[in-house]
Amino acid sequence: MVFILLISSLTSYGQYYVNGQDPASIHWGQINTPNFQVIYPDDFEQKAQQVAYILEKVYGYASETLQHQPRKISVILHTKTVHANGFAAWAPARVEMFPTPSQDIYPQKWLEQLAIHEFRHVVQIDKIGEELPGIFKVILGQQAAAAVVGAYLPFWFLEGDAVSTETTLSHAGRGRLPSFEMPLRAQVLQKKIYSYDKAYLGSFKNFIPDHYELGYQLVAGARSRYGADVWAGVLDRVARQPLSLTAFDKGLKLATGKNKIGMYHEIFNGLKAKWQHQDSLNELTPVQVLSAKPKYFTSYRYPYYVNDSTVVALKTSIDDIDRFVLIEPNGKEHKLVAPGPWFRESVTYGNNRIYWVEQKSDVRWQHREFSLLRVYDINRGMVWQRRYQVKVLAPSVSKNGKQLCAVKVGSENQSSIVLLSPENGDIIKSFPAPDGQLFLTPSWSQDGKHIFTVVLGDKGKTLAELNVATGKLKTLMPFSYVEIRRPVQQGNYLFYASAQTGIDNIFALDLKTGENFQVTSSRFGIRDIQFSPNGKKLLYADYSANGFRAVQANEKSLLWKSSPQQEEVHMEPAQTIARQGPGAVQLDEPDSALYPSTKYSKLGHLFNIHSWAPVYVNTTDYTIHPGVSIMSQNKLSSMIAQFGYDYSVNDKEGKWYANLEYEGWFPIFKLETSFGKQKSQYYQVTNYTNQAGQVVRSDTSLVDFSWNQWNIDLDARIPLDLSRGKWYRLLQPEAKMEFTGIQHNSTTPSQFFSGSIVPITYRLYFHNLLRQSMRDLQPRWGQIVDFSFRHTPFGNLDYGTAWSAEGYEYLPGFFRHHGIRVYGGYQRKELSATGNMLSDLILYPRGYKSFSNRQLFTLRTDYTLPLLYPDWNLGRWIYLKRINLRGFYDYGWTEALASQNNQTINYNFSFQSYGAEVTTNCHFLRFKAPANLGVRYSYMPDLNDYRFDVLFSINFSAL
Repeated sequence: MVFILLISSLTSYGQYYVNGQDPASIHWGQINTPNFQVIYPDDFEQKAQQVAYILEKVYGYASETLQHQPRKISVILHTKTVHANGFAAWAPARVEMFPTPSQDIYPQKWLEQLAIHEFRHVVQIDKIGEELPGIFKVILGQQAAAAVVGAYLPFWFLEGDAVSTETTLSHAGRGRLPSFEMPLRAQVLQKKIYSYDKAYLGSFKNFIPDHYELGYQLVAGARSRYGADVWAGVLDRVARQPLSLTAFDKGLKLATGKNKIGMYHEIFNGLKAKWQHQDSLNELTPVQVLSAKPKYFTSYRYPYYVNDSTVVALKTSIDDIDRFVLIEPNGKEHKLVAPGPWFRESVTYGNNRIYWVEQKSDVRWQHREFSLLRVYDINRGMVWQRRYQVKVLAPSVSKNGKQLCAVKVGSENQSSIVLLSPENGDIIKSFPAPDGQLFLTPSWSQDGKHIFTVVLGDKGKTLAELNVATGKLKTLMPFSYVEIRRPVQQGNYLFYASAQTGIDNIFALDLKTGENFQVTSSRFGIRDIQFSPNGKKLLYADYSANGFRAVQANEKSLLWKSSPQQEEVHMEPAQTIARQGPGAVQLDEPDSALYPSTKYSKLGHLFNIHSWAPVYVNTTDYTIHPGVSIMSQNKLSSMIAQFGYDYSVNDKEGKWYANLEYEGWFPIFKLETSFGKQKSQYYQVTNYTNQAGQVVRSDTSLVDFSWNQWNIDLDARIPLDLSRGKWYRLLQPEAKMEFTGIQHNSTTPSQFFSGSIVPITYRLYFHNLLRQSMRDLQPRWGQIVDFSFRHTPFGNLDYGTAWSAEGYEYLPGFFRHHGIRVYGGYQRKELSATGNMLSDLILYPRGYKSFSNRQLFTLRTDYTLPLLYPDWNLGRWIYLKRINLRGFYDYGWTEALASQNNQTINYNFSFQSYGAEVTTNCHFLRFKAPANLGVRYSYMPDLNDYRFDVLFSINFSAL
């Protein structure tokens, strides 16, 4: 059991989690509070002070129900990105936040929600680390807690507990949103309650709501039944019994009388009964479904009328990549264009043009992104695109296409509505939001003189009207914590989506009287409101267990039921668990800086030793030897280092090593160095003679010898992200020098080589791969090319030269998710004057080992297809999600080298192999990590030989 903990720790965290790097030009500042170190770009000072203030306010609240107050931790703010996110990581311990708010944010300010949610993760992990037996912390450092959390705590608990906390400590939070339970509600009512393993580990056959949604229902459901402190006891048990694979289950059973599977069924049977009762009371608005009935889970979002009978929408599916499609009255679809990674609530249509915003990565820095506004004319194709240095989201074009607006988020999260040129995207005018408020999803009035928008403030959301001529902003209703989305004007009414009824429906606000009406009754929830050109039909996306459908309702079928506005929606179990806690955190933002700030030196914080282990772990191939490892990763994740001692049991010798990788400059530099003894043997023949000098006996013995060896490998590479639209593209030039220095000692034979060997490799790599759907086994289209040249211009030993060209071509198969992959490789080597030769650079046909050659050509072909999506449990150990088949045929030709009569000769021959692999995508149920398990049969007709190989891999990095 110690071995399992150690292996999961080292393989999960041997290559510690690095999310990316910020531009090298950034100057960093820091704020130190009693419980946090906030590290931030120095142009984000004001908001960094708010983050520090919020975190300190949250500290006591978010610690309470787990009965633990964590140690001081660093929080790093990445402000040059466009997407909104955050995570807590351990080994090294830190929180990383991406503070740009998204346009689909619920009625709570983003920094507040982010602080509560991510700090709760800190409480979870630090509690495990603090309560672990001391010996584990002494042996492993921070990775002891990381290993236990990664191996034993379900994802649904980690995220469900954080969502429960953000819900109880605020007036908003996802647990108070009907849309958050919508996917599970639809699944349970229209399909069934899936098995626990399927609900947790996922499926390629069906859409499965994520572990945030599942986890909230389980964590909050247990709290509402068994008390606020139920999970504190479970974590205590896991921390105090880190060698038990069942500690989580046993702790849960002690607290509730049920293990996790029993609790899952108890909670979801209760939810099913509640949802069935609510469903029976719901009288639905009659609608006409415009989108086709999907075979697999498929959603049609952001539908717009092209004319009275044709609709354009964004289609997403588990079976295909995202695409804009035209939907005819008979449901027939025409594919238009596949977008790249698009932002939610950032799609609009008008005058035959689709406008949307994509996330465009910087060519080098993962933590610098841009908004890319793209425009597609449904008659002419792509028209233009515009990349913004500022953050531009949520475009809205008028129906005649002559006016375009969007939301701009400034360097310190200042929000503005900007007017853009519909022809080239130039920013024409800007209207800043007042008092730190945030504009969301604006839309044009019918007369083009006003912009209607959702406004997020300290007290939730409201609707507002912006006069484009005067810049005056008029609030249309009181702020509340009820979710509202995407306002659209039609006549005297402003239509919008809202959660007032406990299910997202369409409401209408009378712009003259202020009276509010409910106009639709949906079974599960709606999105994306639009009207037909004549205003007689209402178009929207309506959710079902098979995804969002594009539906339309006639004017006469609308409810027009008076609906007074509410301050918040009463959802269970949110109401119950909120009463258990200390209440919502009061987060009145300070008017001025409360904490002193200082410069944060990148040079002064290159190293941050966080973990160690009583073994040597090779982070390239995850092999483990006796020895010692010391791990360092700095807080900006720009320098990763490992030091220690690697001992060989066979040789009974060891070597000291130091490996460093620095990613803070435009090129990435990696240095690996080691020094120690190497050991080998040679055969020694001893002759015994008689007095006449004749040999009467010979003994052959093995003699041990050793030498001192110093290795230095220096690698420089520049990964250039050239991705665009639906294509992933990477160009990476690389150069690597490997120095091996050999020195004799007293045991080294004199004829053994002494001196240095210095191979140098130059490499150019490029790939161009189509984005994949969830079900794809490989890209349907794509190319990979890789060129290498290697020689030994320095040192005492010449190994000649070698160059190679290799690559892959990906092609679609005969049916969807079938794929063809063709590999081609060619290499040529030149011997040195002494007959030495470099190692191979390309792949061999499967089943063959390497041999000396001057030239080698390889062709490897594969046909891959999914056989079955079983969603089976094999006992209590394995959950099978998919079974795949790969057939292959490989061919090789070589100009080989052989020795004849003490001379090197060349001879040519070809060789081949063929066979098949059967593999599975599965999970080992005692761990969260996905795995692949399979067998390969290879037949080599030239050798009249065959072999079976067992294929196994487990993705511990997914923990």
